[in-house]
Amino acid sequence: MKNCYYLLLLCIGFFNVNAVVAQSCPPTGFSNGSSLYFFYDVGTSNCVDRPSVITVGSSEFTSAYCDVSYSRYDLSSGSPLANPNMFTADFGYGTCEYTNGTLTNESLSIEQVEAIFNSLSIYPNPLTHGNTLNVKFGANVAASLKLYDITGKMVLSSATEGLATKPLTLSNLPNGIYLLQIASDNLSISRKVVIMR
Repeated sequence: MKNCYYLLLLCIGFFNVNAVVAQSCPPTGFSNGSSLYFFYDVGTSNCVDRPSVITVGSSEFTSAYCDVSYSRYDLSSGSPLANPNMFTADFGYGTCEYTNGTLTNESLSIEQVEAIFNSLSIYPNPLTHGNTLNVKFGANVAASLKLYDITGKMVLSSATEGLATKPLTLSNLPNGIYLLQIASDNLSISRKVVIMR
């Protein structure tokens, strides 16, 4: 029986490590019309994980330079961007919208959202002391979080907008078993939460 638990823990760890490699949009991106420039927070993305081609409308941009915090893509087919101050780049795993160099909207593919949710961790669970439950995703994500008691009554509602970790304050909830529902785009998952202070 003990070996089964070890195998289960090994499998959970394996899937969580693999799910964390999910990509998200670079926080800064701008263009001069014929090139795209993206800046990454150091340690959040490796060159080998970045796409070799990015499309904006009918134009394709091919990777020309990459280092730990910066990538440049040069126009390889199509027309230069008509409005380099506002564009939507398709990275292959999702689209990223930029206005004046700042990420304004991120639309992830179903596979991307699933990878983020697969690496989800909720801690401490059970909540045995304190009042804060942390929900940690594999990347920055926009999601709604709803907590239900065992009667099905919603006792907490919250949302995260572009965060990788969301703390939930549960100080007003009594000990018991709850169901946390997390929804983003077309994907929804539920996790059991136990409070035993």
